[in-house]
Amino acid sequence: MYQATLIVDADAGVLAEREDYHAANELAQRAWQQWRDSGSSSAAFETLDMDLVDDYIRSQRVDPYFPDFLDFISERDILFGVTTQRLGRIVETLLRREGLEGIPVFANQMEVEPFTIRLRFPYYNVLGCDLCPSCNLYHLRRFRRPGVPLVFVGDKVQDYCTCLEADLIFARNGLARKLRNEGVEHQPFLHLRDVERSLMRHMMNGDLERLPRKEMDLLSPPPIGEGGKQDGQATRS
Repeated sequence: MYQATLIVDADAGVLAEREDYHAANELAQRAWQQWRDSGSSSAAFETLDMDLVDDYIRSQRVDPYFPDFLDFISERDILFGVTTQRLGRIVETLLRREGLEGIPVFANQMEVEPFTIRLRFPYYNVLGCDLCPSCNLYHLRRFRRPGVPLVFVGDKVQDYCTCLEADLIFARNGLARKLRNEGVEHQPFLHLRDVERSLMRHMMNGDLERLPRKEMDLLSPPPIGEGGKQDGQATRS
């Protein structure tokens, strides 16, 4: 059995810079708004400045500590996944460039077709809420395993509804301020190294196993591939 399941938002320590600090974020927001307003199954752009996307991929980096964090969770048998409200294919490309393949990324989808970039939003409004392009709460419920503590690491106010159903919350920036204002128990952090140290203490003291489990509707989990590794192909872009 896994010691824990862990979901980290890409802005909460996976990427060196927050995604919304780059103009490519405007592309993702514009695509989602077009899709939502039109009611179509996807948003297609016949003329899209791919130089903007390429510039983002060249300039963005994986957080320098993130590979060490992956070693930690792998050694502790923790099931791990990454969420992002933006374009999952871009995050996957960055991870692959750093040799960090096989990490499930739950996000919107981007398909490159002749003369067209097509963006799809398969996880929009799947639980009856239309506030986010990709429902992280849906991903969290799919990720939960019976009897296994679920940990969420978040950064943005938009993660608020998601983290409320986690058994242990790590938060910083806008999410931490929101949780403080609402009186929700959480552990503040600055860096994933803080998350690692805290999880180590919880595991060594047995506190992780004793965490009260939140009650929620369980959804069919993503499949587990060979060797017990999470198979992200079903949900990755």
